[in-house]
Amino acid sequence: MYDELMEEQKSFTATLSELYAMLGWVCETLDQTGLSDVEVRRIEIALEEGLVNVISYAYQGKEGTVVISIQFEEGKYVEITIEDSGLPFNPLKHKRKIDPFVPIEELEEGGLGILFMQKLMDKVEYQRVKEKNQLTMRKNLP
Repeated sequence: MYDELMEEQKSFTATLSELYAMLGWVCETLDQTGLSDVEVRRIEIALEEGLVNVISYAYQGKEGTVVISIQFEEGKYVEITIEDSGLPFNPLKHKRKIDPFVPIEELEEGGLGILFMQKLMDKVEYQRVKEKNQLTMRKNLP
């Protein structure tokens, strides 16, 4: 268990074959914080959506890296940042409104992951810093 503030960071190759290693590392790290299984699972789902976006679009088939940073302050928040050096891409500009009366199988593909992230997390922000995309997701804790 961490006392007050925890900061962890790890780099991965931006490939689908590394996705479960990325998610596993984050869940393993979060398990040490004392968060409930439900909270960890919600964060994992939001994180998976962000990582799949980076893996699918950032490097356009070229090799690249994803850096995941976790910041945890007990009783306050968990913040996860996904950083890549790929093409500039703000996923928050690509979300869309969903008609709740349209069956899910009839919806167009794309844009739903952003909605998941925003529903599961308290804050989702994008910024481009020094030729890098940074997607930060924050979950406030009770």
